[in-house]
Amino acid sequence: MTHRAPDGPPQSRKPDAPAPADHGPGHPWLTCLVPMLVFLLIGILEPSRNGGGAGGWLGIPYERYPVIYALRVAATLLLLAWAWPSLRGWLGQPTWWPPLLGLALVVPWVVLATLQHQAGWVLAGTGRVAFNPFDSFGNDSGLLWAYLGVRCLGLVVLVPIIEELFLRGFLLRFVIDEHFWRVPFGILTAASAGTCALYAAGSHPSEAVAAVGWFAIVSGIAAATRKPIDCILAHAATNLALGAYVLATGNWWLL
Repeated sequence: MTHRAPDGPPQSRKPDAPAPADHGPGHPWLTCLVPMLVFLLIGILEPSRNGGGAGGWLGIPYERYPVIYALRVAATLLLLAWAWPSLRGWLGQPTWWPPLLGLALVVPWVVLATLQHQAGWVLAGTGRVAFNPFDSFGNDSGLLWAYLGVRCLGLVVLVPIIEELFLRGFLLRFVIDEHFWRVPFGILTAASAGTCALYAAGSHPSEAVAAVGWFAIVSGIAAATRKPIDCILAHAATNLALGAYVLATGNWWLL
């Protein structure tokens, strides 16, 4: 008895396709998105000098701005402390030159923001809070230094972290792939570059000209080093220099 050869080769089982690479961080939605959202939502309560906005509607006087700002900082720092285990390994080791570039970038920021301010290219109600603690606290040095410490913590530490997590950690990768944690940090496309420019102008309307250029350069840092920590440190360096400039000149409209 002979056995007939099979009509075709036996069907082989196709290997499973490799899963897309996970470029982090851990808990990506909560880590990259929630701290910024909480900071912005509490910021709605900040009173303005002219009594407008949600703070004015709720009857919060302008003098209570330091309290609301301290609340923003405290709540957001608690979220970052929770997220730190997910962030620690993802941020990377810093490169030496981005903080130096960040310090230098304060010059075009101040010059361009001043030119825009002097030209009147600022819509009513879109300027900064411009809270001057020296006018508000007078000779009460304890409250003055407490406020300056909290304001410096927010400006130099908190904002650079949460804004870079949101913008370059989440938003610029999200426009490439909704599963943004699969996109390597620092990848730029035409869509993500355009989104960065729109975010810069929309989130900093009173310094839109300076912001578009500044954010583009920091996106270039992301593309060059592919390390979130480098963007954060460049951002922190610019904010530190800007804070020092405001203290030296009294131009609180920049903050």
